[in-house]
Amino acid sequence: MSDRLSVGLNCPSCGGAISVTEGESTTNCRYCGSTLYIEGDNGVGTVVFKNKLDRDAAIKATQVWWRKGFKARDLKNVGTITEVYPIYLPFWSIGTRVAGWVCGYEERSTTDSKGNTRTEKVYKEEMVLQDLHYSDIACDPGDLGIRSVPNFSGEASFEDMDMIPTFESTTSHDDAIANAKADAIERGRESANVPNITFEKFHVLVRKVSMIYYPVWVVRYTYQDRMYMATVDGVTGRMLSGRAPGDPLYQSLAVTAGTSLGGLAAAGGIITLISFDSEVGIAGVILGLIVFGATYWFFRHGSEIVQGEFPDRKELSMRINGQTMMDRIRGLRI
Repeated sequence: MSDRLSVGLNCPSCGGAISVTEGESTTNCRYCGSTLYIEGDNGVGTVVFKNKLDRDAAIKATQVWWRKGFKARDLKNVGTITEVYPIYLPFWSIGTRVAGWVCGYEERSTTDSKGNTRTEKVYKEEMVLQDLHYSDIACDPGDLGIRSVPNFSGEASFEDMDMIPTFESTTSHDDAIANAKADAIERGRESANVPNITFEKFHVLVRKVSMIYYPVWVVRYTYQDRMYMATVDGVTGRMLSGRAPGDPLYQSLAVTAGTSLGGLAAAGGIITLISFDSEVGIAGVILGLIVFGATYWFFRHGSEIVQGEFPDRKELSMRINGQTMMDRIRGLRI
């Protein structure tokens, strides 16, 4: 249980001394029960998670990742690791409570024995009351492919910050609060499950705001004279993000199988539609188109396997103020 601290403030209702827990943004007066909002240090608590991995563990996690999925089959033998180092990334961690109402309707269609279709509106009124957790990276992640806190459990320690390069927060407290509130409203709206909304009203209470500094291992490696990167969770040891070369054989097999299956499904659907005028034929055509689309997607992106929260997979060498994220990390390590 967190220790409570009496500070030099009095309750505006009864005048009693206020007792708060570090990092909390709200508290209750122990004398009159009034709920009070605290803005000491912008109401932000700081948590630093202890780095539990060493260099060898980060390398091992990356090499295990190389063997999974549709990556190049010889990556485990040809890939050469060139750099391995830990960094601390800052994340906003915000607890919210959203309450409100969503009103609207959904449309239901029924068909009678004569084939007549009738559509009616079924009105819905849903109450929303949820406790939510929002997280977002507090600096520009660049080409790291990390946007949210990987894990909320860990051993708190400030000691590692003196030895590991740390990125400072570059986003504002107010923007983080605004984004958390917008996220709470959107998630509350989705939970109501009202297809056509005619009225909605939400209230969002920010319950706690924290800044989490999270340890991440960056692993850089080469494959056939090309540079790739991966990141490993410094607390749990799991892979967070990365780019790896795909295998041409898998691409060829996928194209061959995909075009064959897609063609058979589409052709069968067209024949069924012409012969029997059945909805099964339409389903077959749609299935064939879906298979063709999936085949094209894999052919287009299969040359590089991407894992993580990248905003745009095409931006392989994204620039941030004239520098890649790797350049910025290298600058912190000097």
